[in-house]
Amino acid sequence: MEKKTFQEMIERYNRELAMLQRQSSTGEIYDGPGVSAMPRQEVPPPAPEVPPTTPETPPTGPEGGEPVPPLPPQEPPCIPCPPCEPCPCPPCEPCPCPPCEPCPCPPCEPCPCPPCEKPDCGCCGPNVPPEWGCKPPQIPEWGCCEPCVPCDKPACGCGNPDCKCETPCQNCTCGREENNGGSCVENNCAEDRREFHSQTVGADGPVLVQDGRLHETLDIFVNSVERERVVHTKGYGALGCFRPYQCMAPYTKAAFLQDPSVETPVFVRFSLAVSNRGTPDSARNVHGFATKFYTKEGNFDIVGNQIPVFFIRDAIRFPEVIAALKPSPKNNLANPEAIWDFIARTPEALHMVTWLYSDVGTLDSVRTMRGFGINTFVWVNKAGEKRYVKYHWIPLAGERCIDSEEARRLACENPDVMAEDLYHTIAGGGCVEYELRVQLMNPCDAEKLPYDPLDDTKVWSERDYPLMPVGRMILDRNPDDYRTQVEHAAFSPANLVPGIELSADKMLQGRSFVYWDAQRHRLGNGFREIPVNRSPDWSPSKMPDSGMGECLEGVVTRSAIEKTDDFTQAGERYRCLPEIHRRHLVENIAADLGPMPKRIKTCVMGYFRKADEEFAARIEEEMNRMRRR
Repeated sequence: MEKKTFQEMIERYNRELAMLQRQSSTGEIYDGPGVSAMPRQEVPPPAPEVPPTTPETPPTGPEGGEPVPPLPPQEPPCIPCPPCEPCPCPPCEPCPCPPCEPCPCPPCEPCPCPPCEKPDCGCCGPNVPPEWGCKPPQIPEWGCCEPCVPCDKPACGCGNPDCKCETPCQNCTCGREENNGGSCVENNCAEDRREFHSQTVGADGPVLVQDGRLHETLDIFVNSVERERVVHTKGYGALGCFRPYQCMAPYTKAAFLQDPSVETPVFVRFSLAVSNRGTPDSARNVHGFATKFYTKEGNFDIVGNQIPVFFIRDAIRFPEVIAALKPSPKNNLANPEAIWDFIARTPEALHMVTWLYSDVGTLDSVRTMRGFGINTFVWVNKAGEKRYVKYHWIPLAGERCIDSEEARRLACENPDVMAEDLYHTIAGGGCVEYELRVQLMNPCDAEKLPYDPLDDTKVWSERDYPLMPVGRMILDRNPDDYRTQVEHAAFSPANLVPGIELSADKMLQGRSFVYWDAQRHRLGNGFREIPVNRSPDWSPSKMPDSGMGECLEGVVTRSAIEKTDDFTQAGERYRCLPEIHRRHLVENIAADLGPMPKRIKTCVMGYFRKADEEFAARIEEEMNRMRRR
């Protein structure tokens, strides 16, 4: 290594120090364009090695007088330099851009050129190296600062990089096959591409049957909509999570109800039971409230409505009731006579009538809608102790219903009012919250009750079986795709987890298998593999057993349950309502029942008298008043 003077070493040190200060000004080291930045590690600059010397005190005069002037500096001897460490920083390249001048032009209008593959480099001078691929998208006649350089994608839209067409209103002469030699469309709002045309004999000839592309395109289109649900056709959904308030181990061994710190993902579909896709949300209807819990033990569903009871207590009559509620098969119009004829033949439906024809039957928001599991299930703890259970969803925004007049107004103004309210509430950053509560009953109580607790046309007294808070559900995410998440969702009350079982509820027993049959018919045998329905490692052998350990004995028969009591709870329902809701209930029933044939009115009014004499009298009076008008 050649010898260097001390002064040269100092100058080299200062240059290296200045370079390190420039590179560390950003606090980061870059490995070149397109490489992520890494935090800088402080590396001390290499200092020149100098032989150690003994520090000397400057000489002073006699007895501490004036200091003796120092000797003139002498050039230090040449010391060999140590080997230089390689610099960790990349060498700086001089910037090829000339200094930018302030642009005298007015603000540029948005350039209509198609976007370039490589963005503008940001240099305002004209001497940009062409190999950089910088193409400022501006032309003078638009008042822009720089001339427009042709982009990789020509303005005509034909896709040929060799095309010379500069604006979309000129005839394209590129001759590219995709453009078919045609002219570019004015303003480039439409496209003329090869895949937009069927295969024909000449430009104006007939379409060929051999055109497989045409056949597959149309076939995919006509089969793009799956079969609709038989009931609950119109619906909308939301996603969120559920968290229990406390450990529910004394009542059930279901894993998702054990730890208050564990959240369980959920999906909820709200729906209208008797509907098509155009049915107004505010129309008097049974509203579905189906919740799917994605637990570690598999999927668990609570499939219910906004009304705690149903028309029938035996699933074998379900097709009959749905047929009565649907439009007439003759003209596809509403058919109130079919509904009331069914009620006349089904006295246990009277309790449902007092709910459906009250203001609970007309809603304007799912955020304020209460939900019920309707059927009775069984909770089992680790000790094998069993309890009957009914599910309740309480809206934390409060319960609110609307009267028939407001329901008609909303149906005219916005038939999708509930769907829009749910979607926009969540899209705006809000959430929809419900509290899950349960009623628990010892199965031994069934013997002393005046009604059958497994009868889904009955409710349990909240005074005798108070609501117990279980946890909170928060819906805070809208579906990403309506078809694959909302319409492909498949629910069933038989989707159970260990610790939750079916009861002998006759309606529930029928629902336990028909839902799966309906999903296979609608979505195919692989409906459980659809993402919204998927349960990891599901197989029939992993399904939890229901009703194990029960001793059953009896004569095989087809008969009604022993404790029917079809009218007591209907009268109690009327008497518990505030006066304004009693009036609405009477008016709604009278408006529908009044035009019915005499045989139907006579039968149904007999049911109302058994429920409550005042209730029946007010309905009679209201029907007479409407008839005189």
